[in-house]
Amino acid sequence: MLSASLIIVFIVACAIFPEWIAPYSPLDMNVNHILQPPSAAYLLGTDQFGRDVFTLLVYGSRQSLLTGIGSVLIGGLAGALCGLLAGYHGRWLDTFFMRLIDVVMSIPGILLALAISVALGSGPLTIILAISVAVIPGYARVMRGQVIAVKSRQFIDAARAIGTPNREIMLRHILPNCLSPMLVMMTTGIGFSILISSALSFLGLGEISEIPDWGYLLSQGRSYMTIAWWIATFPGLAITCLVVSVNLIGDELRNRLDPRNS
Repeated sequence: MLSASLIIVFIVACAIFPEWIAPYSPLDMNVNHILQPPSAAYLLGTDQFGRDVFTLLVYGSRQSLLTGIGSVLIGGLAGALCGLLAGYHGRWLDTFFMRLIDVVMSIPGILLALAISVALGSGPLTIILAISVAVIPGYARVMRGQVIAVKSRQFIDAARAIGTPNREIMLRHILPNCLSPMLVMMTTGIGFSILISSALSFLGLGEISEIPDWGYLLSQGRSYMTIAWWIATFPGLAITCLVVSVNLIGDELRNRLDPRNS
């Protein structure tokens, strides 16, 4: 747990203050040090343009984190709203939302995100939107189940009896009692979103710029695996460490918030 927290803190620091951590500029190209293996001068080696791989990883962490967190926030909020409305009002609204969610869930998340990215074009905002749409059904179903369980409790009946408006009941009484599982799901969902965004960038659907994100850096390195293994290996390790660390934090958060463990 401590090691996972330290890894996340370090990656967040890289995303916020890359110029303080990276030893070089990500735009520096040294033609005399192309495809250099890891050494004291270049901690993780250099790529095909003579750029320091560690520097590229530090600067690329920002895009990976923004994509993962942004897609979870958008998808989680949209899914929570759909689940809240469907679970509380029920009837035709519940049927409409759940059937729509069933249709979306019948398509694997990575394929749905891939189709949306291809349709809307490459770019970071497109990837965030694509992943958000893919993760909405999961959050909606979890929120709906929580709302159905909470709205049948006595304090909700008491609120209705004194004439509390439905909007206030949902926002002040039901929603706060449904946030724990949603918080845990959103935490673990960041790792899933980072994996999908890296896969889309690997396929060339992310932002192609002078400072590549981890997925695109991994895609560039695959062509040099036999002569410069470090270009693809270290971005892959960075993605793995971040996703595993986020999942460990999510598991610990779930254990702490689970009332059965009290």
